[in-house]
Amino acid sequence: MLFPTLSNFAIDHGYGIVLSEHQNHYPDISLVAPDGTKIALDLKSTYCINDDTAAGFTLGAFTGYFRQRNSSKNITFPYIQYAKHFVLGIIYRRNKITADAPRVYPLDQLQNISSAVRDFTFLVQEKWRIASDQPGSGNTKNIGSVHNIAALVEGNGPFTSHGNEVFDDYWMNYLTNDMAQAIDSEPLYRNLEEYFKWRGKSRRKPKSNRK
Repeated sequence: MLFPTLSNFAIDHGYGIVLSEHQNHYPDISLVAPDGTKIALDLKSTYCINDDTAAGFTLGAFTGYFRQRNSSKNITFPYIQYAKHFVLGIIYRRNKITADAPRVYPLDQLQNISSAVRDFTFLVQEKWRIASDQPGSGNTKNIGSVHNIAALVEGNGPFTSHGNEVFDDYWMNYLTNDMAQAIDSEPLYRNLEEYFKWRGKSRRKPKSNRK
């Protein structure tokens, strides 16, 4: 349903569109400007837990192409070729099905079927601005997002005050327990506070190259 809008946006602004050839490849859409500049656009959805909190997004791997930035494995173009990485996020509420709702509807009552979802919120933010300092899902090596809905909409995650370079460095060096055990080590850090101690920096120290 969103694709016609995205296609019209690309046409209006002179971008070419390259779609991901595989479901597990990053990103969902690559926008290519006339001068060859590439912008990654990933489409993500999640549901509300309450008025302030969402279940959160997974924002792509922090291993593989994220660390080997000239690699073409599981990515449309090498990560290093993208000038920006954006997330088009969709947050929705789930409708509860009441116990007395019919399980079978006759054809003349199809309009009475309740949608499974409602109250959509859309957001577009750079990936690093909504990223958390925690992995996104179980044992998979994905970057997690923040869960606060206002922070998602406003792009106000924990890396926002430190910049994209800190986000990149944090996730390029992050080790899960399994990754650390594989090299007979311990995780270097588990959150931003520990990361800055590892790097020997103060969390509040201003960065001259903040974006």
